Amino acid sequence: MDSRPSGPVVLTVEEKAVLNEGIGLILSRWTAMRAAVDNGWGGRDSHLKAERTVSNVLDYFIRLKDPTMGFDGLADILENGLNELNTLADDGSLEEVTETLLDLYYECLEGNYQRVEQLRVTSSQTSAKVVKVSNGNDEDEDDEESDDEDDDEDTKMSNVLYVLL
Repeated sequence: MDSRPSGPVVLTVEEKAVLNEGIGLILSRWTAMRAAVDNGWGGRDSHLKAERTVSNVLDYFIRLKDPTMGFDGLADILENGLNELNTLADDGSLEEVTETLLDLYYECLEGNYQRVEQLRVTSSQTSAKVVKVSNGNDEDEDDEESDDEDDDEDTKMSNVLYVLL
C-alpha cells in the first residue's frame, strides 16, 4: 500500500465493523488456523480461541494510535493465537497473514472496502469441495489379494489425491 497515515488515527464505527469482518474472513482462510479449528487441536473451544484471536487483532488496530510506529505486536498476537490452538506456522504464512491484515487495515482507513467485499463473495462461494484425483494406479488388482485389508486400503488411498478447493 502506498499511502499510509502519518499521525494519530481513530477508526470510525463503519471502519471497525468492516475491519472486524475482514480480519475474521482472512483468519478463517489461514490454513494453519483453519486446520487447528476444524480438527480441534486447541480443544473443544478451538472455535472460541480463533474468535478471540480475531478480537485481539481488532483491539490491536483500535488501540493503535500511530500507524507509523511499527507492527511487531500484530505478529505476536497471531502467533499467540496459534499457540492457543497448539499450532505452529513455520511456513512463512504468519508473516504473509500479518502483511495481509496490515493492508486490510490501511485500506479500511481509506474507506476502501473492496478486499472485504471480495472476501465476502469468495467466502460464500467457497464451501469445502473434495475432488478425487487419480494417478491411474487405482485399478482393482484381483490377482494380488492381500491378507491384510488395512494394507490394501492404504495402498488404494496412496493412489488418490484429495484436493480442497
